[in-house]
Amino acid sequence: MVFVWHAGEEADLVGSRYMVAFPVVPLDRVQAMFNIDMIGRNRDDRSLEQNTVYVIGADRISTDLHNALIETNRGLASPMALNFEFNDPADVDSFYTRSDHYSYASTGIPVAFFFCGTHDDYHANSDSADRILYPKLLRVADLIYRVGFRVADRLENLERDRLGPRAGRDFSGSLPKPGG
Repeated sequence: MVFVWHAGEEADLVGSRYMVAFPVVPLDRVQAMFNIDMIGRNRDDRSLEQNTVYVIGADRISTDLHNALIETNRGLASPMALNFEFNDPADVDSFYTRSDHYSYASTGIPVAFFFCGTHDDYHANSDSADRILYPKLLRVADLIYRVGFRVADRLENLERDRLGPRAGRDFSGSLPKPGG
């Protein structure tokens, strides 16, 4: 596992684009890229979203990655509510194309962007640590950790079937394997 902290997302993804252009490991050895951003709050500070995490892109390049996410989440003692609303290609915010994971996806690397939505403090200096919901942050981080090791422990590579987005609004199930 390689952990990378990119800089310059708001400046045209300069950090992640640099990493893809000058990788520390060959890109053909990278199984997946997980992007983690803003996982400690609820979308629009909605109290009903204490258990919700938005996932973007996990199905677009690899059905295997999406299914690993779903199966890992199902195996948790208290599964998260996975919401794929922002994975919709018609999403007006286009989160899929404007965050660091997109630099990797553009090279064919399977990605999953974990995000808990925007709020009034999004990209503002009022977004301070005292607003973080630490129990939620820990639950989301635990899910990501478990999915990451599930992918890392696989005997075979994730299949890159490139079937595009299929897990849009209100979808939380495993996707059928291509041809199956």
